[in-house]
Amino acid sequence: MRNLSLPALTAVLVSAAAGAQTAPVAVPYTVQTQPGARSGGGTVNDVALWVNPADPAASRLITADQNNGLFTYALDGGEVLGNTEGTSLSVDVLGGFPLAGGTSAALVLSASPTLQGLVPYVMDATADGGGLTLTRLSPTSAPLDQGVSYGTVRMARLTDGTIQAFGGLVSGGGLRQFLLTPTDGGVTATRLRDLPAGEVLGLVVDPAYRALYVAQQGQGLYRYGADADAGTQGALVVGLGDGGLTSVGRLALYEASGVDGYLVASDPSANTFVVFDRRTLGRVGAFQLGQDGGTDPVEQSRGLVAYSGALGTAFPEGLFVAHDGVSSSTLSDNLKLTSWGNVARAFSPPLIIAQQPADGGVDGGTGKDGGGGVVVNPGNGNPSGEGGGTDDDSGCGCTSTSVPAIATLGLLALSLLGRRRRS
Repeated sequence: MRNLSLPALTAVLVSAAAGAQTAPVAVPYTVQTQPGARSGGGTVNDVALWVNPADPAASRLITADQNNGLFTYALDGGEVLGNTEGTSLSVDVLGGFPLAGGTSAALVLSASPTLQGLVPYVMDATADGGGLTLTRLSPTSAPLDQGVSYGTVRMARLTDGTIQAFGGLVSGGGLRQFLLTPTDGGVTATRLRDLPAGEVLGLVVDPAYRALYVAQQGQGLYRYGADADAGTQGALVVGLGDGGLTSVGRLALYEASGVDGYLVASDPSANTFVVFDRRTLGRVGAFQLGQDGGTDPVEQSRGLVAYSGALGTAFPEGLFVAHDGVSSSTLSDNLKLTSWGNVARAFSPPLIIAQQPADGGVDGGTGKDGGGGVVVNPGNGNPSGEGGGTDDDSGCGCTSTSVPAIATLGLLALSLLGRRRRS
């Protein structure tokens, strides 16, 4: 048997790895929002979910509108509330933020170009009979980090109990991390570090794994340590053109348990959502969201939510929400909602469903597609969810090939070498 040259071997391996990717599965949506006159259309840039602790069925979706402000929707798709104090490029919600007098509330951060900074609000869950009212904290004070424009913002409660915010900078790119501290009637933000993360399109924090995932325009999906002392080097999880990603946008985390679940990445160019295993970062597969038969599919998505808790009788198996940038149903953009159970059962074997229906249902499982089962070396300052992790003194693991793809190529290489030896 003729020995393969290194370039030829590489071509074979890359071709085989690319062929391992399966076509996206189809998932139907069950509800869509109807934008009102206040919110207009075509300008939604992000979405967040506020879970009503007293009545999960009365939870709300909050959209960041880059021309109009913040708008909230009920889970039946109806618009509830508009806040036009300033435009918004991104929004996030975190429950249980401590306030004066020993009380707590959900904290909302809006990345506002109008007000030039991160604008904090709290939610009053009783004002509209179980809905919400957004009340700006310390309305006479300046926004957090005033004078800086952010295109993406996410918050997280880390394992040490601190509440931190992460913001993608609009001008010049990069990522800024803050410690959020409650004050009398407000909140202060203390800058912890800046990361040279390029232009940030999506963010998600996984506290259990002390990981920060960043979608970088033109590059792919990166992982950083979420701790402020984790350094500034990132490792490439999957680059564009690898792992089924042609582009990368917003990110979401589906937490099935303390350590199990999925990282979901929007691929706006392909109009798909790519699913990665939370433990291994191996690619599970991809799906598209549309009506039965593929009509009015989600396109050019600029926001997504994946939630594992039950939200009343409408969404007892959790929720997946995606922004649809081109909705033929409403002749503008809107949000499409579906049960996480619909997403999970579209895969074979099905994905994990954290909330099981009363009659049993799916027992879970993690179907893999090209790269599952490979435990990512967290690297220096990026411990794994089990609290372990090995140090990597080489610094950044930023390569053009993702860790799952490398593992797949390695297995193929061993197979080919074995054949050569037998020949």
